[in-house]
Amino acid sequence: MLRAQENERRTLARELHDEVGQSLSAILMETEGAESADPPREIREHLDSIRTLAEKTVAQVRDLALLLRPSMLDDLGLTPALKWQAREVTKRTGLNVVVSAAEGADHLPEEHQTCIYRLVQEAINNSVRHARARTVQVSVRCERDRVSVTVQDDGAGFDSRYVRGLGLLGMEERVRRLGGRLRIDSRGGKGTLIAVELPVVELARGNGYEVDSHTAG
Repeated sequence: MLRAQENERRTLARELHDEVGQSLSAILMETEGAESADPPREIREHLDSIRTLAEKTVAQVRDLALLLRPSMLDDLGLTPALKWQAREVTKRTGLNVVVSAAEGADHLPEEHQTCIYRLVQEAINNSVRHARARTVQVSVRCERDRVSVTVQDDGAGFDSRYVRGLGLLGMEERVRRLGGRLRIDSRGGKGTLIAVELPVVELARGNGYEVDSHTAG
């Protein structure tokens, strides 16, 4: 079901970008062409309104497509996608998101990259919506036969023994599906730590990875 969901998101994102995005771009081109013909003032004002609305809609469609499935996750890998996510969250909310990802993260199997991206996405969203955090630190480290992911915020925290929303259940399901382990350490006023370990057979053939850091803000 998770694989089908990601494939559906990928298809929807591409349809939005390719079909809807191109149609809106055509409207913009036609509007600009009509404006260049020096129409009467009243018509020019209507054309200005159409162009402004089309530009706003193009931006909304682009953002929606990226939220559904960022193309850079498929084209460039996990690290660029996480850094993009950090920048977008910081720009939108003011939350400072710090990403530290091992070089080998971009060579993980596709399902592992998707799992990590969605887990970090949900954790950051929780920090924004519920924790009133100021900073979130994301770390992805590749070891010999596994990848470790931590997301730490400095927010309000919660009692993890009793709070299990759909977001946390979704994290657990994704991690369990890949044979991994998830740990949540949170207390009121002490922030929240989400730690995940995923086994990766392919990494056993590697020789270690450098660590690359990025701070959004």
